[in-house]
Amino acid sequence: MSMLGLMPRIFTLGLLLFGSFSSSPHFALNSYSVGPGGTNSASSTTYKAQANVGEQTNQTTSGTTYTTHGGAIKTEQLNVPLAPTLSNGSGTYYDKLQVTINTGILPSDTTYAIGVSTSSCTPTPASYVQIDGTLNSSVFYQNYSSWGSSSGTTIVGLAPSTTYYVSVAAKQGLFTNTKFGPCASISTVSPSISFSLSPSSESLGNLNAGSVVSTASTPITFNFTTNANSGGDIYVAGQNSGLYSPLAGTGYTINAVTTNLATASEGFGLQAASATETSGGPLLIQSPYNGTADNVGLESSSFAPVFTSANPISGGTGTLNLFAKSAASDPASQAYQEILTFIASAGF
Repeated sequence: MSMLGLMPRIFTLGLLLFGSFSSSPHFALNSYSVGPGGTNSASSTTYKAQANVGEQTNQTTSGTTYTTHGGAIKTEQLNVPLAPTLSNGSGTYYDKLQVTINTGILPSDTTYAIGVSTSSCTPTPASYVQIDGTLNSSVFYQNYSSWGSSSGTTIVGLAPSTTYYVSVAAKQGLFTNTKFGPCASISTVSPSISFSLSPSSESLGNLNAGSVVSTASTPITFNFTTNANSGGDIYVAGQNSGLYSPLAGTGYTINAVTTNLATASEGFGLQAASATETSGGPLLIQSPYNGTADNVGLESSSFAPVFTSANPISGGTGTLNLFAKSAASDPASQAYQEILTFIASAGF
């Protein structure tokens, strides 16, 4: 009876040994683990970890256009984002760039990080775009809408005349961070300002007492272009603050004034006739040079803005006329003149 009682125990032990050598003429298990399969996760205030039990060891296979990872955890990874779309403002941005993320088929709750390098397209960018558009060494993720959606976002604080390589990484929840994907590149340009005027001299003709004369038939034309972020201005100043003649006795000045010359006894002033631009701007006429009819603004030895633009501007064009009126009591002279100086500045 004791021999029969031992038989079941020996049979059970044989089953365990069969499990230890998993093979037959038809199959072989390369590796396996004892216990239940599946995944588990653990976390604390400083980390989150996910583990996998009960499957073949993970392997990585890669080629020139793909990377694959074996194992259940790796199948959770998102697609690597496509290269972003970049813009330098049609060749006008000198310290910023516009970047638009290409989401492809990624889910709507995906968040993205934007990496930036200046040396080459690299899997590990040198810096990362932050919420305010600046660059920092910390990776920063936010959703597609927060990155400006199809309008994109602006990377600021960049160097002029520099090529930037930009790539995007994605994640969705926990444990799904992708590598930074293929990059796009584009260069910033140099700061620039262009300013000219024509003609370099004007004639008011004869100053007949009581009559207003002007250069309306031959206005001074200004051309102004700048890519400065804060736009720019065109200023005027005069040497004599009016029309001066050293030959009129001991010298006499028809003073520059801000007034309606039609009702004034005499005076000299400026009036801007038009302001346009091809793009950007707009170019605006400033008071007191924005009058009509015979209303003019004075010029003096201090520079005053005539035309302004608060934004970058291309193809800015303005016209300006000179107006004068003499009185019967003014000394006769053929040498009344003023030297006007115009300068342009930009807010880089």
